[in-house]
Amino acid sequence: MINNINTITLLFISCILCDNIFNTSIGTEEITYASSKGIQDFSQILKEKFVTNNSETTAASASSGTEVDIDELRENIRDIGYYLRSHKFNEYDRRYETNSTTAERIYFKTFPRPPLRSLHWEVHKYCESSFMECVNYLAKKLRGVAARRTDDTSIVMMKQHWKWKTNTAQIEQVDEECKKNKKLDDHIADPFEGPLERYQWRVTASYFMCWYTMKKTPELKRFHEKCDNFANCLDYNYGPYNDDARVDDLFDFSCALYSFCPNPCCPLKYANMMNDCLNSPENPCYRQNNVGQRACEADLEQNSEFSDIILNRWNVTCRCPQRRGYEWNSRYGICIDVDECVSKTHNCKPKVESCLNLPGSFRCICHWGYIWDEDSRECLSSMALSALKLKRKEKTKIEMMKLTLWEKIKNIIFWRKGSSSN
Repeated sequence: MINNINTITLLFISCILCDNIFNTSIGTEEITYASSKGIQDFSQILKEKFVTNNSETTAASASSGTEVDIDELRENIRDIGYYLRSHKFNEYDRRYETNSTTAERIYFKTFPRPPLRSLHWEVHKYCESSFMECVNYLAKKLRGVAARRTDDTSIVMMKQHWKWKTNTAQIEQVDEECKKNKKLDDHIADPFEGPLERYQWRVTASYFMCWYTMKKTPELKRFHEKCDNFANCLDYNYGPYNDDARVDDLFDFSCALYSFCPNPCCPLKYANMMNDCLNSPENPCYRQNNVGQRACEADLEQNSEFSDIILNRWNVTCRCPQRRGYEWNSRYGICIDVDECVSKTHNCKPKVESCLNLPGSFRCICHWGYIWDEDSRECLSSMALSALKLKRKEKTKIEMMKLTLWEKIKNIIFWRKGSSSN
């Protein structure tokens, strides 16, 4: 009887677990993404997604105070990422530029310079409150735009599993419609008052989403979708995805950084490999180091001040490997001399020595009234040095006397040996 009860209990628990698992389904995006990464074990993906869903739902619910639909949240983040990525790679400064064909598009390098005089009031209102309010507001606003992520050629190709060789006609038709929507969005700019308000809205939204990324908001760790494109329909130079070396959704916050933030370490629109970043003259670490030693790091936690993000004050770190006594200074963007005297990293004896800073090193200088003694390798007072010299002189004299006496003894011994042999 007890065994039967245990069996029934186990079956009941199993049913609950099964219900939880099968309510956590793998969507087309996950399967397509897994296939692109060469992942075959979908049971493992299901297990990981079940665990991830629970953890992300808990985090999102805790931050908002209400139950969150994790699938809807992910979809909203993807939509926002797509729309702001389009701004990052394709927009120009509409405050000052009037000719769209000659205007520079450099927001993958830097946020606008000078920054906005004022943030968009509505974005500021919702995004300053909390991350969840920010995402919900931005996603709701984007439902009124003409150029939607789900209609982008790259996304349609991924969902439909289209290939250029076999689905050329369908791809061209979708891409034509996508470009029409982009053009419509560019000129009419619904649901905004016009292109200028849309510009202010997108810049402000980028500020906040980049800020939440730098704060390591858990919901931004993964997009669960490929994001390495310029969000501008089908780019015939790269295809639906550009395979940028800097972005891979398997790494934390990779897609969020690529979508929302400029890249202070690698300010390039496209990087085929990481060496493109290292060897670019725009890499802040390029000037100071040789090839292979130009690694640049921008730690998220060190760049989480909202005002610094707006003003493009990025805290990056470069290595100064072949310059002992130098360290990287992000303010000036160069390796500067470390003042060992100020930082107290010298080994001078404060009672008798002063520290003198030199380029890349330091030197200990004897105080006034002290003289460097090469034998003892220390600074001695004049009296102490005189006494020490006298003592050394006496010691040397005694040793010479001993040596002279020993020489005399040796001479006598050798003389006697010579006499006996004769």
